Amino acid sequence: MGVRELDGADGVDGEVPADPEGERLGQRIEFLFTYVQPLGRRYTLQEVVDGIREAAGPGDSKVSVGRLWMLVKGKAGNPTVGTLRALGDFFGVPQAYFIDDEVADRVVAQLSLIAAMRANDVRSVALRAAAVATQSAQGVDMVRSLVERSGVLESGTGAAGSQTEP
Repeated sequence: MGVRELDGADGVDGEVPADPEGERLGQRIEFLFTYVQPLGRRYTLQEVVDGIREAAGPGDSKVSVGRLWMLVKGKAGNPTVGTLRALGDFFGVPQAYFIDDEVADRVVAQLSLIAAMRANDVRSVALRAAAVATQSAQGVDMVRSLVERSGVLESGTGAAGSQTEP
C-alpha cells in the first residue's frame, strides 16, 4: 500500500506530478483571459500571440500559441521574464502580478470591480462594496458618495443602466 502511494506521488504510474507554481501561473493568466475583455468577449490565444508580436520591439520576447496554451493550462513552468513582461503589457497588468501574491490580489480586486461595474450600475456596486468599506469611516463616506452620485445620475438621465461613466 505504501509503495503504490509513493509511486503515484512520484509520477511513476505515467502521470506527471503537478507543478504548483505552473498551476498558479496558469490560473492567473486564465483570470486575465476571463476579466480583460475590451472586445466584449474573451480573447483567443491567437489574438494574444498576435498582439504580443505586434507590440514587440527588436529583441523582445514573443510567445507561440502552443506555449501560451501550456502556460494557461499550468503545464509549462519557468517562463522567461520577457514572456511575463509581454503578457503583462498585453493585458495591462504589472509583471509582478504573475509572481507576487500581494500584487496579484490587488489586480484581481481591481479587475473584479471593473467587471462588476460593467455588469451593474454604480449603485449596485456601491452597495456591494459597502460590506467591505464599512470597516472605516472613510470607506463609509466613499460608499455614501457613490450611492448619492448614482441617484443623481439616474435621475438626470432618466434611464437605469445609462452609458454614463462612474
